[in-house]
Amino acid sequence: MFTLIIPHQNQPQLLERLLRSLPVRNDLQVVVVDDASGTECATQLDDLKGAFPAVEFVMLPCNRGGGFARNEGLKRAKGEWVFFADADDCFLTDALDGLLDQQEHWKTADLVFFGAKSVDDDTGMPSWRADRLNWMMAQEGKVREQLLRYQHSEPWCKLVRRDLIERNGLAFDESLILNDVRFSYCVGHHATKVMVDERVCYCVCDRQRSVGKRISSERKKDYTRVMAEANRFFAEQGLPYRYKRVYRPLVFSFMKGEWQDARTCWQELRRSGESALSVVLNVWLYPLWLIQWALRKRAYRRKRITS
Repeated sequence: MFTLIIPHQNQPQLLERLLRSLPVRNDLQVVVVDDASGTECATQLDDLKGAFPAVEFVMLPCNRGGGFARNEGLKRAKGEWVFFADADDCFLTDALDGLLDQQEHWKTADLVFFGAKSVDDDTGMPSWRADRLNWMMAQEGKVREQLLRYQHSEPWCKLVRRDLIERNGLAFDESLILNDVRFSYCVGHHATKVMVDERVCYCVCDRQRSVGKRISSERKKDYTRVMAEANRFFAEQGLPYRYKRVYRPLVFSFMKGEWQDARTCWQELRRSGESALSVVLNVWLYPLWLIQWALRKRAYRRKRITS
């Protein structure tokens, strides 16, 4: 049995698109956790409950964020395998149906990755959101496995054995942003065996108004903390990974003269154990990293899936 967990807030039309993209299966439990949507969505949500009686709707009384919503969904999961979707994305129905039919082939796996494509929700044109995942999927052998374990930081496009989550006490951060990063690399770290199914089952719909694109002082603080904690984890495990984008909020706060935000980001970096000299050096080298990132994006685009 499988459990799909969907956090939702104020996007009932997009949620309906996602639910309609799911195959009808007796072995698929779907849990929608509504993160205190506004009263203007109440009628549409009631309509969805009527249209999809097999879907479990969990209505939270107050807004707690996507991480909290996913954790609430995990508490209600019954499936041997758990996977996640954002309410504004959708699945490729037949591909997902075919993927779930392959459960017998994963008997020894704890974690199964699958492919995605991405489109701009406004224009319908191919977008960049799945490029990095597709680039990782295109690598070979141990390199691909390690990249997917530790660098695919989104919750989508992975099936996780529920026992692995419960046995290791894993949960999503309840931060304002990047609540899925630590969960993702911890799942990858604890998985004994990883398998990859290259079929494209998920469509990431890029929207200009998505939650991840909102900027505030608290979000910059959370962004820095989450990325810094990930870098510390990689260093402690002797892994050759490091998120250079951890310095992004500090650099841009400094450039905009937002001194209090810059100070907060500096403090988060220092609190993670990074030396003052390292922070200063990496801030000065940040423009070089942006150039390197632009070159990487070109490589990612070569593996873009547009069909």
